[in-house]
Amino acid sequence: MSYKLPSTTVKNSGTYRPLIAGALLYSIGPAALLLMPMMVGVYVEELAYSNRQAGVLASVEAVGMSLASILGIFWVKRFNWRLIALIGLGCSIIANLLATGVDEFTAMLFCRGFASLAAGTAFAVSVASLGEQKKPEKAFGGALAVQTFLMIVMMGSSAAVIERQGVDGLFYMLALLALAVALPTAWLPVRSEKSLDIKVQSSPDSSSGRAWIFVALIATALHFAGTVGFWAYLERIGDSAGHSTATIGTILAWALGAGMLGGLLAAWLSDRWGFAWPFVISTIILVASVGFMVGDINISLMALGAIAFDGMWVFANAYQAALVARLDKAGRFVVLVPAAQGAGAMAGPAIAAIFVRSDNYLPVNILAVTCFVISLFLFLLALRGVSASTSGWK
Repeated sequence: MSYKLPSTTVKNSGTYRPLIAGALLYSIGPAALLLMPMMVGVYVEELAYSNRQAGVLASVEAVGMSLASILGIFWVKRFNWRLIALIGLGCSIIANLLATGVDEFTAMLFCRGFASLAAGTAFAVSVASLGEQKKPEKAFGGALAVQTFLMIVMMGSSAAVIERQGVDGLFYMLALLALAVALPTAWLPVRSEKSLDIKVQSSPDSSSGRAWIFVALIATALHFAGTVGFWAYLERIGDSAGHSTATIGTILAWALGAGMLGGLLAAWLSDRWGFAWPFVISTIILVASVGFMVGDINISLMALGAIAFDGMWVFANAYQAALVARLDKAGRFVVLVPAAQGAGAMAGPAIAAIFVRSDNYLPVNILAVTCFVISLFLFLLALRGVSASTSGWK
């Protein structure tokens, strides 16, 4: 059950420069979403927005990133990726700086929507660029490790930044991040080189081939619905078990560190075991970790479960994006990975909220396990479907 896919060989895959540029750029798309727990609190306390308004602002960050991913279909084969990345990053800087002078809700909504669309565009370029690597699972694993490390740094400094500058400090932080990751954009590929490959040119872009790509994208959305849906309620699950906020916060910080290790593990492991085994093993561990965290869990089980959960979430994420990149022979659909992730991230917490009653969070666990099992079936289905018509598989 190894199902090794043919590599996505391009000229740039032999150098580290495109990989470094793509990995750094990968952090810009979800940066605001990762800071959202801090941003929501400041929206309510500093700007006096209602909880509903703060929730709308949180949603627009995900919507903007997903919309930018979908729009990538129209430029990914036509325009210079370096130019697109610089435009996205430049607009992100402008939008974040504009947001620092805004208090009124509608104006803030516009600024955050503009910022998320711009950052999401740059993020789509990074996904397309990493998908060009010979071993995209190694590239995405490394990029996720970089992203997680930067998230830990930003989350760790956000409290001090808010204390000194309020919500404007977070916007300055996001603008500075966009400026920093813009520096190596000259190392990005100009456009996809998959279409320059003779084998790719000679193989038709069949509807069946596209179908398997979309199966993998649907599986990615389902997987994110499970992971984000569970992650959103993890603090509540710990609180209902009687653990303090400080203790839960410490556990979540350790879990984020495990996420960085999960990305590094995917980068190191690459395709040594093929693609099926990483999906199967990560699903087993995710299901087990969610199973640990039911009812009045003790602190040791919660810590073990959270650390295993986040580590395998990031590990699986690398292989999900890499699978789409490897199946996408023409380099056209890999930019839809953020859209699939965003759709799942929006759906998971919303669906879970329908079934949660009082302090009973068991439906959240059930939803996560269901999403993991179904997504595993779909990932393996995509692997089997393509193996029947693709040479070079083992």
